[in-house]
Amino acid sequence: MMHREKNHGSLTHTGTDVLIIGAGPTGLMLGCELRRRGIDCVVVDRETRIDRRTRAVMVHAAGLEQFQALDLRAELEARGIPQQRISFHTYRGATYTIGFAGLDTAYPYYLNVPQPEVEEVLAAAYRDMGGRLIRGLRYERHTEDTDEVRAELTGEAGTYLVTAHYLVGADGASSTVRERLGVEFPGVTYPMSYLLAEGTPAVPVDRDESAMYIGPAGAVSLLPLPDGLVRIAGPVSAVQFDRDTTVQVTEFQLTVDRLGFGSTLRLAEARRVAHYQVHERLADSFRTGRAVLAGDAAHLNSPAGGQAMNTGFGDAAALAWRLGHLFDGADPGLLDDYARERRAVASDVARTTGVLWLLDAMRDAATPASHQAVEDALSGLAEAWSQLYVTYPAADSDGATAQERPHRDTYRLRPGARVPGHTPDPHRFTLLLPPGSEPSAAAWATGIPEGTLSAGQTPRQAALLPVPAAVLVRPDGHVATVLTPPPGGRPTAGEHAERTGQAHHHDVTKGVAV
Repeated sequence: MMHREKNHGSLTHTGTDVLIIGAGPTGLMLGCELRRRGIDCVVVDRETRIDRRTRAVMVHAAGLEQFQALDLRAELEARGIPQQRISFHTYRGATYTIGFAGLDTAYPYYLNVPQPEVEEVLAAAYRDMGGRLIRGLRYERHTEDTDEVRAELTGEAGTYLVTAHYLVGADGASSTVRERLGVEFPGVTYPMSYLLAEGTPAVPVDRDESAMYIGPAGAVSLLPLPDGLVRIAGPVSAVQFDRDTTVQVTEFQLTVDRLGFGSTLRLAEARRVAHYQVHERLADSFRTGRAVLAGDAAHLNSPAGGQAMNTGFGDAAALAWRLGHLFDGADPGLLDDYARERRAVASDVARTTGVLWLLDAMRDAATPASHQAVEDALSGLAEAWSQLYVTYPAADSDGATAQERPHRDTYRLRPGARVPGHTPDPHRFTLLLPPGSEPSAAAWATGIPEGTLSAGQTPRQAALLPVPAAVLVRPDGHVATVLTPPPGGRPTAGEHAERTGQAHHHDVTKGVAV
């Protein structure tokens, strides 16, 4: 892999395989994922240090599995608070709960951990893995040809040129990379300001749950944080503040008190008070030539369910294995698959986090039928928000059609589905064989990528298949294809997928050594 540096006075020229713009959770996770695959990369960020303000908070089960694969989960959990449920309390006295117990994972919970802590853990790990992290550099522009991109960065010491095979824009909602690519970022801005305060609660809170309190004309979430702190945030009222407006502590507390929950939502000490706007936006394209977008640079959604960091982690996992295969000679169309699949996921995340209508339904619920309607609307949100059950759309889909909300009782393994209970190899595909199969049983599955590993399915994985079958799993843990050997037949992966209409991925083995 490429790594070269040349100095020309104030001009420094660095070469690498992948240049990542943005050292937030997405960019740093991608850096770690690339380094564990032996890919040289450089992460740059305009800020000289980590922003210590708490922004995103929740890391869900799929993200925890990703941290575990990097051997970082224990360290992350030491900086956060495990959460078992999300509860919704209405001023009418009703309570609704989303529980995470019973999910198909070793970590059936989520973690409340401030984003700066996440970034600190990832940054240290990235450096320990030999990654280069350069702060205080601003991305200006880049050009590209058929073989590489050339990016111009500026810092206090002058101008830097970085040559790379691929460039990733993970530089947040106001992405300069996205702007330079000319990619539109359509969507909506919620017509109210969200208020936020962090501090010490006046009364003890349940440390096992995050909660939403819904009043007659507004709502806030109450999230336990480390060190005995809490965050109170949400669309408390219909007021929309100008960007430069400063919200005072007394004003915040008076507004929240109007929700009618008394001391439950009062702070004994407020350490930070702010307001912010909520946006739902989706980039028109996630790929332009050798440049791709990831994280908030590609998608924004409501804070409901704490999906922001987790969707970025998913982007990193989906992109890293593809880049690894591209450096092994795979077809560049793998990047088109990344763009198609992850854009579809971001669109579905927006649908599962746009819950203002659900808060209205909870607020108005007054009959058994209306309460049941709310319960029905909550069904599947634990699965969706955990991101354990993501199923990518078929290759011939544009991703515009909403996916059915996943549910652990009806979830099935099919092309594009994430395989519960499977730790993927970062480099290679894995053929999961029905329980009790001998390794030699995989002999009929010809045409699969060279170096494919084989392993047995767990009983739970086998139960997610309508009939006994082998499952070819990609390095990101998603099903490439399902193979059922017909009597006396020896189908190839491609032949079987075509015959059964299960083709997924533009070609599961296209450009991958077989």
